[in-house]
Amino acid sequence: AEYSYGGEADLHRHYHSCKKNPGHKYFIPVDKFCIKDLPEGYRHKDMMDYIRTESDLTVRVTVQYVSDMRPETLPGSDRPYPGYDYKGQQKMTVGTGWVHYVQFFNCLDGVTCKCQDCHKSSVPETKFATINITTATHVVFDDLEGAHTTCHLFFDSGSTPDACSGVVTLMGMSSRYSEIDTDWCYMKHFTHDLDLARRLDRSLVLRDKLRPAISAKISMINVYRRRLTSVEKKPLLFIVSHPHGCRKHISIGHWTSVNNNNPKVFSFEYTTPTCPGSSGAHVYMPYELSPDSLCTGWFNFPGSHCGSLDEQLGINYCNVERGEYTVPAYVLMLLCVCVCVCVL
Repeated sequence: AEYSYGGEADLHRHYHSCKKNPGHKYFIPVDKFCIKDLPEGYRHKDMMDYIRTESDLTVRVTVQYVSDMRPETLPGSDRPYPGYDYKGQQKMTVGTGWVHYVQFFNCLDGVTCKCQDCHKSSVPETKFATINITTATHVVFDDLEGAHTTCHLFFDSGSTPDACSGVVTLMGMSSRYSEIDTDWCYMKHFTHDLDLARRLDRSLVLRDKLRPAISAKISMINVYRRRLTSVEKKPLLFIVSHPHGCRKHISIGHWTSVNNNNPKVFSFEYTTPTCPGSSGAHVYMPYELSPDSLCTGWFNFPGSHCGSLDEQLGINYCNVERGEYTVPAYVLMLLCVCVCVCVL
């Protein structure tokens, strides 16, 4: 996550003085992303449409308060927990999140809207929707931070959300649930804007429809991948995020390995570039890897970017709770062998 005392102007200063990715060479603004930015074997319309759809579901997450309940270290580690030094302060935290579900309600459901306006009203709205957003727990830690959270949709251009036409602002998150071990945070926003809810729902439906089309092209991709180096043969992995809280960017890399040592979570590791502000972004990666490491398929992998394991090597990671996703034994064995060969 990115932390700032100076608001939006401070975020841009951090962007231009970034030490992790100076110049942000491998971050492509979404409004400039084109098919030539994809690796040769992946350059087809369905893949472009898939990435654009995922971009439409990506949000900038801004929190204006740091909870004093943040722990000192990461679970099972002596590494400092993000934001601990700022706890209890009115400091801006900026990360990324993604819409994972939209739910509609009407008077027949027998429930009423729980937004702040309806909470104060004697006649709460019965026709509404909830926009469910996922981010990282270290971005939005608890309910107090959730109450101070704003999400910006469609921040695709311009220097700030206010300077970008078409940006939609969601103020305050309700029904927040988080897990420190997996670094997952689920938030819910109640809205009366059913046009917005339907727009997001259409994007979710389109994304699901595109997956089979992409899978159908896997054989074509595999022919191309046989000509590549061992590193390039690893499954493609892309992330849409708001580095340093700035406009949306796309970065592309490869899935490298699975850390199977933690009894609570799997850690998936990858080379896709990220920066402060990318925390909580959806990690898009393949769901199946065959023993020859050439056959892959795609799906909506349930992972949010957690952070960096090794900045010098450019290795990042996300956590997935055990039981939520089962990693085939041959995948773990294959990746372990790949890592050992690299070490040797």
